[in-house]
Amino acid sequence: MEQSLNLLAAFSVGFLGSLHCVGMCGGISAALGQSMGNANTLTQRITYQCLFSGGRIGSYMIAGLLAASLGEGFRYLYEGQAQLILRSIAGSMMIALGLYLSQLWRGLAKLEQLGGLLWKHIAPLTRRLLPVKHPAQALALGALWGWLPCGLVYSALSWSVTAPSPVMGALTMGYFGLGTLPAMLGVGLFSGAAQDLLRAPALRWTGAALLIAFGVWTLISPWLGHSAHPHMG
Repeated sequence: MEQSLNLLAAFSVGFLGSLHCVGMCGGISAALGQSMGNANTLTQRITYQCLFSGGRIGSYMIAGLLAASLGEGFRYLYEGQAQLILRSIAGSMMIALGLYLSQLWRGLAKLEQLGGLLWKHIAPLTRRLLPVKHPAQALALGALWGWLPCGLVYSALSWSVTAPSPVMGALTMGYFGLGTLPAMLGVGLFSGAAQDLLRAPALRWTGAALLIAFGVWTLISPWLGHSAHPHMG
C-alpha cells in the first residue's frame, strides 16, 4: 500500500512539475514536434511524440535505478539514520523545486549547470538525429533528451534515492515520467496553445504550492512516525 502511494505521489510530482518543463523546455518540445518531417498526419505525430517520450522516460528509469542503488549502498554503510537523511534531502529538493517553479528562488539552476557538464557530451548526438524521419530516431532522441539538465528531474531523483530497492527506484522515475507526459504531449502536438494554457500564473503558483507542501510532508512524516511509534528507533 505504501509503495502504491509513493508511485502515485511520483506521478503527481511529475504532473505538477511539468509546468516547469513547459516554462523552460516548451519551445524545445514544440520545435522537436515540427522537426519530425515524416509525421504528416495526427496519428503519425502522436506516434512520434509517444516514442520520443518513451525514450525520455526510459532514461529516467535508468537514472532512478542508479540513484536507488546508491541509496541502498548508503543505507548499508550508515544504518539507522540513513533513510531519515535521504528523506530530508528529498523533501528539501521538493521545496526547492516548488520555489523554482514559483520563480521565488532559482537555486536549482546551479544543479542544472552541473548537469550541463554531462549534457555537453550528449548534445552533439541529438543534433545528428534531427530532423526526425523515422520512429527509431524519435525513440533514440528521447532517450538522449532524458539526460538534459533539469531541476525537476534532479528533484525526483533525490526522492527515488529513498526507494527500498533499485527496481522501485526505476518504477518511481517511470511514474514520474508518466506524470510529465500530458504536458509534454500537449506542447509537442499543439505547441503555442498548450504553452499559453500551462504557463498561466495561477496554474504555476498552484503547482508550486502543492510541491512545497509535498516537500514539507516528506520532511516531517518520518518524525510523525517516530512520535507514533517511539519504540521503532
